[in-house]
Amino acid sequence: MVNIIEYVFEERYQKDFIYLMKELYNNYNHADSYIDYIKKLINPSNPSFKFIKTKNFIAYDNEKPLGHISAIIDSRLNQDNNPIGIIGFYECINDDKISSLLIHKAIECLKEKNCKTLHAPIDLTIWHPYRFVIDQKENETFILEPLTKEYYIDQFKKEGFEIKIEYGSAERTDFSTILTYTKKDYESAIQEGFKIRELTKNNFKEGLLSIYRMVNEIFKDSWSFVNLSEEEYMYIYGDYENNINNLMIQILSDNEDNDVGFCSSIIDPINNLIILKTIGVLLEYQNKRIGAALLYYQHKKAQDMKLSKEIYALIKLGNIITKLPYPGIKVIRKYVGLEKQII
Repeated sequence: MVNIIEYVFEERYQKDFIYLMKELYNNYNHADSYIDYIKKLINPSNPSFKFIKTKNFIAYDNEKPLGHISAIIDSRLNQDNNPIGIIGFYECINDDKISSLLIHKAIECLKEKNCKTLHAPIDLTIWHPYRFVIDQKENETFILEPLTKEYYIDQFKKEGFEIKIEYGSAERTDFSTILTYTKKDYESAIQEGFKIRELTKNNFKEGLLSIYRMVNEIFKDSWSFVNLSEEEYMYIYGDYENNINNLMIQILSDNEDNDVGFCSSIIDPINNLIILKTIGVLLEYQNKRIGAALLYYQHKKAQDMKLSKEIYALIKLGNIITKLPYPGIKVIRKYVGLEKQII
């Protein structure tokens, strides 16, 4: 008989949640690092819990965890004076009865909080892991990519959730094509006085905080976006400094030394590839080929390092990156964010 337990931060249940993830993703690439990150997020010392309240539900058969879900309210995320309900930290075996029990628990919890709109799956905020993955193979996952089971989307659709937004990840194996396409933009930007600097140990925190300020401006209209506090941002990214040798982060500034854009990536030395996590340019500099200058700089470095490919992680389908020159680029994964209206 299935038993569902409600909890907040109790260590016993958190450990069972992590055990469930390890069981589900036992053979997946990068599962250990991904699960370690989830452990960091659910730690009660996470400063996001100053703004976010969660109720978690875990399903057991005797003492074996079978599924987990969290109902999340972020005090900063509202629509028409009502909180937007977030459903996250979802993991479940392939059993529609158990998934239905868990999803209903989360929906009812959020309904009691006067939520009219629900977003899923989001592990706290979209600064953290979010989205369900389509066609993810165990041996094809890459660093920074969320792990989800292929049946999760259908489990949520059966409970009335609909696809609200679609993303993809793409990869490029031919650097020469994009370098030819963006070289003039890079040269023009440099001639106009724009400068590109690399993040190093010496300027890491200063550069990271500059990116934090830009991100809050550039992506403020994104689906389910919240403006994180500086403390939250540093909790997520501050320890990246310890891995600085495998990071490639550039900041673009104008001729008055105002930072106006950035590009951040992580290098996977084992697989000899680079993963572009985020590229952004302030609104007043968009559509001026400034982003292309950053892309040229990064791809030239990747080529000089003899990296075999670049993965563009999490791009909104139809974004300019998916339209960059062929051959050499293809969409390798798709993702969805879901939404449900409740009465």
